[in-house]
Amino acid sequence: MAEKFVRVRPAYSDAYLANPHKGCCTFQHFNGDELYPRMEYSECGPEQFPSPITLKQLTSGQEDLVTNGYLPTTVAYCRWFWELMEPEKGRYDFSVIEKSLQVCKERGQKLAFRAMAFGGFLQPMVPKWYRDKYPMVQYHFTGWEHVEHFMPEPNSPEYFEHWSEFIRELGRRFDGHPQVENYTCAFMGPWGEGDADMTDEQIARFADVFCEAFPTTIKLWEFSGKQMRAGLQKDRRGGWRWNAFGDLDAPGSDSVTKDVSWNHHYDAYPQHLLASGVTEAWKTGPVFFEVGPSPMWWHKQKFDLDFIFEQAYKYHLTYFMPKYCRLPEAWMDRLQTFCDKIGYRYVFRQAKFEAKVKLNGQSAFDCWIENTGIAPLYRRYDFALRFRQDDNSFIVPFKDVDVRTWLPGDVCLERSLTMPSGLRPGLVELSAGLIDAQSQQAKVSFANKTEYSDRWLHLGKFEVV
Repeated sequence: MAEKFVRVRPAYSDAYLANPHKGCCTFQHFNGDELYPRMEYSECGPEQFPSPITLKQLTSGQEDLVTNGYLPTTVAYCRWFWELMEPEKGRYDFSVIEKSLQVCKERGQKLAFRAMAFGGFLQPMVPKWYRDKYPMVQYHFTGWEHVEHFMPEPNSPEYFEHWSEFIRELGRRFDGHPQVENYTCAFMGPWGEGDADMTDEQIARFADVFCEAFPTTIKLWEFSGKQMRAGLQKDRRGGWRWNAFGDLDAPGSDSVTKDVSWNHHYDAYPQHLLASGVTEAWKTGPVFFEVGPSPMWWHKQKFDLDFIFEQAYKYHLTYFMPKYCRLPEAWMDRLQTFCDKIGYRYVFRQAKFEAKVKLNGQSAFDCWIENTGIAPLYRRYDFALRFRQDDNSFIVPFKDVDVRTWLPGDVCLERSLTMPSGLRPGLVELSAGLIDAQSQQAKVSFANKTEYSDRWLHLGKFEVV
């Protein structure tokens, strides 16, 4: 006797998926750009946009392209200084961001970005119109105390007023832009990375400004200082980022040996995260790590790569940004595996549905999906089934399913479905997809081998009688 149900278990695929909103990122560059020539980089975002250099096709069969010496990526991360974008009070020039968004679209990426009020030693300061008129204070860089370097008085009403005006204008232009991946909220110290003596009241006021300016775009809050905790208290779906990921460097001294000297992984990250009370924030907002020394430096110094990876997994990393410097060839496979695992990775384990369904009738459907990654997908997509018969397709989204809640582990869905009214007697091909609600196109691939080129996953066939 024929079975009443069709049961299918799609074969797993370990191939690179080119999925959005996760993985390796470029820095101040885009897919296909030439890499930084050494283990150096620029804090100034791109102002010129050259054509891609020669690219190599990935062997996985994906259409994505990658510069030799780097990893495939669907996210570009860039940051620019205030001085460039508001050279005169009230005259805004966001052309570098607009062009970057265009280039990202052309090269299969989305843009994560940050505006910085000012930089460090020998880097851009606040705009001239600001520093000529408003309060500035001296900032001392460790090892460069003899150099005069000034920053805006962090608690002054003038700094709050004018940097907030700029942020609000930035939000008016780019909040909710479909090509924007996320925005990093920065306001304390050089690069906005937290090194400034700012009062709790001023920090709270700035956090409110960013939440008002970017109500739709996912926001990331800087790890250092108090801005991360303040931001995440106000931003329900906010994430956080840290700098100097992978730092195990310890120069040592006459009194403290190299192997026990200060470094970020042992003396900053776990302590600060626990003190900030944000260890569960990864469940609703993404985590972004920017390397300090590049992975090539890790390799030269014989850093413990397994330990570095373990720390990333523990903190539920989604984005890895290795500064767009050449990566060590000996570690490429391990780095690729690492980038495949971070963020989400959905494996469709099983589907079960009725083998025969009456015309315009009901059918039982259930499935098991496993998130083998370390974080959820923080964007809203609809899980949907596609019923295809000859040239006709009917898409049925599960509107009550929020994929943002699919934490690492198992997801089981059970439904009684009404068949689309346009189906006729005969065989029907059933597929599953994670779709954009507006376009109804599948945008996220499952880690399975029976996927079509349009990202829909083939589940099998049933008969309408």
